[in-house]
Amino acid sequence: MNLILTMRLAVRAHRMMKTVQNKKQNKKKKLKIAVPKGRVLKDALGLLRKSGYVKHPDADYDSRRLIFDYQDDDVSLLIVKPWDVPTFVEYGAADAGISGKDVLLEKPRNVYEPLDLGIGKCRIVVAVDKDIDIIGKEIKRGSKNANVSKDDNDIKKKIYYSGTNLRIATKYIHITREFFNKKGVSNVQIIKLYGNVELAPISGLCDFIVDLVSTGETLKQNNLMPIEDIVFVTSRLIVNRASLKINSEEIASLIDNLKEYVKKNAAI
Repeated sequence: MNLILTMRLAVRAHRMMKTVQNKKQNKKKKLKIAVPKGRVLKDALGLLRKSGYVKHPDADYDSRRLIFDYQDDDVSLLIVKPWDVPTFVEYGAADAGISGKDVLLEKPRNVYEPLDLGIGKCRIVVAVDKDIDIIGKEIKRGSKNANVSKDDNDIKKKIYYSGTNLRIATKYIHITREFFNKKGVSNVQIIKLYGNVELAPISGLCDFIVDLVSTGETLKQNNLMPIEDIVFVTSRLIVNRASLKINSEEIASLIDNLKEYVKKNAAI
């Protein structure tokens, strides 16, 4: 009798174990998504929330924590610096990420870029001191008799092809060099700065900057004006290439759901 009871209990335990294993296998895998800190974070969370992937308000993702894995969220979030998002995705620490096109252009990574999310809109521009003056091959600022009009094409023609040395401050070294190379302007000296780029012309470090601009208000406050757009920037969905194969269903679902919301948002 005891043997029969033991056998029954063993069979029941085995069935329970199989049930648990099946539930684990059938449970949808959570993707890890790298989201940038800063100005795009709110829009990124809103996009993921309206697409059904996160359930919590912005405040619940606003802390010193770097990983958020709420049980009721369909994805885990890694909150990282914008310039680090493509690195986390390329090396597989995140399955996917949201990254600005400026970051992807400046430091190209081996990632799949399936979707323009249409958030974080801004542009990279060449900007110059409003009081700039071209005298022969010499650039001067603050002259009351400036011989360069406020017309963008006139400024570009006189500055780019004046033969003078163009000192440009920027954190976008690759983008800046490629832009001027395509124009055939070789007399460019690029000075790398990590922040406060608008300060460079004021302090006399340079006469030009290449920087990311949203409203242009910061340029105005520092007596600078944009003379040419280099590239328009939005945030993109990027995907780890291995995850694209291993988690193909989850990644495809993520792309489709975000694409559907982007279309609806664009139609508004």
